[in-house]
Amino acid sequence: MEDISLIMKALDFAAGRHKAQFRKGEDKSPYINHPIQVADLLVNEAGEKDPVLITTAILHDVIEDTVRGKKEKKVLIGQIREIFGEEVLSITLEVTDDKSLTKKERKRQQVIHAPSLSAKAKKLKLADKIMNVRDITAHPPVVWPIKRIKKYLDWSEKVVAGLRGVNSNLEQSFDESMKAGRAKYK
Repeated sequence: MEDISLIMKALDFAAGRHKAQFRKGEDKSPYINHPIQVADLLVNEAGEKDPVLITTAILHDVIEDTVRGKKEKKVLIGQIREIFGEEVLSITLEVTDDKSLTKKERKRQQVIHAPSLSAKAKKLKLADKIMNVRDITAHPPVVWPIKRIKKYLDWSEKVVAGLRGVNSNLEQSFDESMKAGRAKYK
């Protein structure tokens, strides 16, 4: 029951942090749907049952996407540590991009660091990439030309190359999602 409580706290916390955010697709889906889908994918497609991993999946974008400035980031990190514990915070930080870097550098860093992530962070990052590829295929960002979508797919494959070996179900789901994306955006 304690495990479910942790996950429910994460849902409430992430929903509050992402409440004014929406995905970039034409459907403008509430952003909170994305971390919920990542967690759902880990449980129902990948067979993962670790409550720390599921909790982290729900929180994975809160530091990267909901803070303005170093002070707010520091406060949020403290809140996550206090509410969810050191392991959840550690995994969340592993998958959080450094927004002080350029977008190009952040993407490069993801490719470089993917092989050195912890097993839980690799699973989370892989599930996140699967959902992003699925979202881009089904609901592409309205302002993205096909060339940019193809570049995103290429980059995702490079990141995932460094994540393989932690869950064969996730790898198969990524490959199938990528195949569908490539078929749509030839």
